[in-house]
Amino acid sequence: MKLPGVRRLVRLKRADSTQAAARRLAEAGAPDGTMVWALSQTAGRGRMGRRWRSAPGGLYASWLLRPKFAPDRLGEFSLACGKALAETLRAFGAAATVKPPNDVMALCPDGKARKLCGILCEAAGDSRSLHWLAVGFGVNVNNPPPLKRSTSLRLLVKRRVGIAPVLRAAMARLSRARRAGNFI
Repeated sequence: MKLPGVRRLVRLKRADSTQAAARRLAEAGAPDGTMVWALSQTAGRGRMGRRWRSAPGGLYASWLLRPKFAPDRLGEFSLACGKALAETLRAFGAAATVKPPNDVMALCPDGKARKLCGILCEAAGDSRSLHWLAVGFGVNVNNPPPLKRSTSLRLLVKRRVGIAPVLRAAMARLSRARRAGNFI
């Protein structure tokens, strides 16, 4: 499968965590644009080590970059990723918005905003440069209910949604945001 901004695609049925897999690949010298995509995760996580429920039906991916931008722009980059993912999910019919620092929320039929997507940016480097950056994102696409404080695209649009088209659209927008913000 060809994905915008992806030079190498590593597809897994199950991963401990796509972020952990991306870290291992980064440390082994994987190039900019390497993507890890798993159908499920056994140890998915979010910010501050929070567990991310990663059952089959969701989109779990990490995009490994070798950026040249300054480390002090990481917050700006993370927010640009959130905006790109919210835009992607709106294109699939969700009323999605960014909740800084790393969530995409969707307005549900009951009037409540629930989490639809989480983003986790992790990097290695020093105060002057980044050696690598992994942009992890988990999207509840066809995840089954019950979802307590979250929702899924399937619940919002009332039909199954293809995970690969969501990934392709997300990568098109993430790649565009990377270029537009000069996060190269």
